[in-house]
Amino acid sequence: MALPFLVCKKSLSMLTKMKRPTTIPPLLGSLLAAMVLPLAWTSAVAANPGSQDHHLHLRYEAYWSGFHIADFTLSLKNDEGGYENHFNLESRGLVGFFTELDAVADSRGEIVVTDEMSGVRFKPTHYRTEYKSKKHWRWVDITFDQADAPAKAVTGTSPIAGKEDKWDPKDKGPEVLDKVEPEQTVGTMDPVSLVPQLMAFVGTHLEGGPKEAVLPGFDGRRRFDMKATYLGPASRTVGNTKFETYRVRIKPVPVAGFKKRHEKIWNKAAYDFYFTRDGKFIPVQIFPVKGGPVLNFVKECAGPCDLKEELD
Repeated sequence: MALPFLVCKKSLSMLTKMKRPTTIPPLLGSLLAAMVLPLAWTSAVAANPGSQDHHLHLRYEAYWSGFHIADFTLSLKNDEGGYENHFNLESRGLVGFFTELDAVADSRGEIVVTDEMSGVRFKPTHYRTEYKSKKHWRWVDITFDQADAPAKAVTGTSPIAGKEDKWDPKDKGPEVLDKVEPEQTVGTMDPVSLVPQLMAFVGTHLEGGPKEAVLPGFDGRRRFDMKATYLGPASRTVGNTKFETYRVRIKPVPVAGFKKRHEKIWNKAAYDFYFTRDGKFIPVQIFPVKGGPVLNFVKECAGPCDLKEELD
């Protein structure tokens, strides 16, 4: 599913200016996770959460300005009212050469029936993301209190083995910014849990519910809302395959804990999601409204997808 592109001077200059790995995670870390992770099995969960076991394994490619910048996989599981999801991303092409970014995220929690607009609530209990670059190994770990107390986030960093000389010991890792007050994290969801919650809302809308929702998210450093708007059915061609889909626009809204440059990125980061109308709700493409990475569905795997596998 490779896309043709020309290596122009402007594009090459843009990529070579990515000096620090922290320029990538806001888009391909927390933001990508918040907008891409487990979307596919929500219709069944929304109808009868916990009544069946659901397992799904998906693989995607990410492009930016025609460049293949990343591959990522999703492994999704829910049973008996609980859920566990795994996400893995590796940078590719020039972005991979300059950053060597490799990220993973895991989330787990419980699914409960509610009287809210979505019909069910994905309540996280634990979230952890780890990523490494040429210089650092970093992590963010969040514990969510089921009694709706503030979430507790811890972060850290260490050098990459064999590259200790490139690590700055003054760099304490992905900081938990003081601008996020504890009370602002009450009732929030991690990036992985947030998206199935949004899709549960979409499933409810298809049965006559409201067409808009705003849900609170917290990634350990930033507090944000995700605004979803159902835009109706649409046909979408991805690669050589035409899909009949539902179109949903998702807009992240910064609330607290954002550095100015990250806030600008998130404010421009509205995306249109195209979900299959075959009952699986698989997101076959996530397309930027104004600019940003394009995320294309590659395939569904029988088991966890292998990022090392060569694709035709």
